[in-house]
Amino acid sequence: MEPQPTWQDLGGGSYVMRSGAARALVNIGLVVGSERALVVDTGCGPRHATEILAAVRAVTGLPLVVANTHAHWDHFFGNAVFRNDGAADFWAHAAARRDMAGTGESQREAVSGVEPEMAAAERPGTELVFPTHLVQQDPVKLDLGGVAVSLFSLGPAHTDGDLLVGAPGVLFAGDVLEEGAEPQFEEADRSGWIRVLRTLAGMGRQYPVMVPGHGRVVTAEFAARMADRMENSG
Repeated sequence: MEPQPTWQDLGGGSYVMRSGAARALVNIGLVVGSERALVVDTGCGPRHATEILAAVRAVTGLPLVVANTHAHWDHFFGNAVFRNDGAADFWAHAAARRDMAGTGESQREAVSGVEPEMAAAERPGTELVFPTHLVQQDPVKLDLGGVAVSLFSLGPAHTDGDLLVGAPGVLFAGDVLEEGAEPQFEEADRSGWIRVLRTLAGMGRQYPVMVPGHGRVVTAEFAARMADRMENSG
């Protein structure tokens, strides 16, 4: 039996949890204020998202806001579970919302080995729920109650619609940061990605803790090294 995932306390009301199994292992973020809490990414389907939601509810009973870092299945296919729990505000980059709507159904096949019901759209909780609150060029500030969160983009990188979530001292970077695996370039803008990583490398004072979409928590120095590797391998 696999151990139950646990939260790593990052300070300032922020937490991260490595959740899922095998190829669906993803970092889930949680930022807790006094009035509401923000969940960063929702996993790959109803089974996964139900586990994530239970872990969230073990920490807080506050109303939830969801931010999807980009339009890949392992980061937004669990949205329906959170909507059914009462989450009303789902945020993403405008380009990610467009890609979710355009490719979401075709991405179902990718989860057949881990979430067969999601792949077949066979039961409640398998519907695709798309964000309706969109970030475009300007950052969006969210007040969770004593904890301010910034939703912003630095430009195309891993995808055209990468959303970064900045909390006090912590940056949830989604797959813009790839720890423990090589960067995936299927939809990527290599030169843009390198520029974004260079920018992140200079943000270490504001965000001494950076959370990749997968893998271990890192620092700004990791972003600099990743940019170097991408330049040298290009």
